[in-house]
Amino acid sequence: MSKLKEIIDWLTCVEESAGSLYERAAIFFQADPDLAELLRQLASDERLHHELMLKAGAALGDLSDFTTIVSLDTETRRKVEKPFAELSGKLDAGVISREELLNYLITLEFSELNHIFLYIMNSLKEVSSKQFASAALNVEQHKDRICCFVAGKPGFETLMKRVGQLPRVLKQNILIVDDIDVNRSLLKAVLEGEGLIENAKNGNEALSKVDAQTFSAIVADVDMPVMDGIEFYKRAVDKYPQLKYRFVFITGAPDPERVNFFQDNKLKFLTKPAPISEIRRTVREVMHACN
Repeated sequence: MSKLKEIIDWLTCVEESAGSLYERAAIFFQADPDLAELLRQLASDERLHHELMLKAGAALGDLSDFTTIVSLDTETRRKVEKPFAELSGKLDAGVISREELLNYLITLEFSELNHIFLYIMNSLKEVSSKQFASAALNVEQHKDRICCFVAGKPGFETLMKRVGQLPRVLKQNILIVDDIDVNRSLLKAVLEGEGLIENAKNGNEALSKVDAQTFSAIVADVDMPVMDGIEFYKRAVDKYPQLKYRFVFITGAPDPERVNFFQDNKLKFLTKPAPISEIRRTVREVMHACN
């Protein structure tokens, strides 16, 4: 099974489960009309997401040459599946409060789940822009439903912070360098909790970025037009030696010469498709080592 098919199959099951779970929650909270209506709207969104994933599976045959930059790993699955299981158990036991439910909704809907969903949708635009182009708007509307529900309600200040409506503390800068738009978007989604994200499409553009500000981590593809990742690394480090150990390379199957370069320079590198949790963990290691 290809990595892309594995992700699509998993998302298909998750989106179907989410729709059913939110419908059950709407029945459980039917005495609270506003909350029940929110849950019915979210369930409807999830049914649409499930239909889109079924279409994605059908379209997969037209993406035989597509290489995904991430793979599913146990930690990422657990982070999504565990809250679903916990919420389901609490509904079965009849022991969940309104605020607990909203906390679960935020945990689920602002997690990797929707980031991975959008990555698949954006990847499939080339196959059928009409079918998949509206997915990003739908996901934002999906999140906005939750934000609007908790906004301004007494006692929900903590929930407001969780959905990012209040100012955040200053974070370190991370530069993502990749010539493929959907790759940059997914990496941004995976890493936005770790720092403030800047993007560049190639090494030349990335050099302009490092001239303008400092970065605690630079996540770079290797094979890019205009200037590849290794040439960018050499020029950046020649100009700013402090960047030497701030790079994390994400590469396809690396040849021995490339591996030797990474090892000789004590550089972090990951091979596509890299587990989401491993990407985040490696970037954290680089950021913490440089502080």
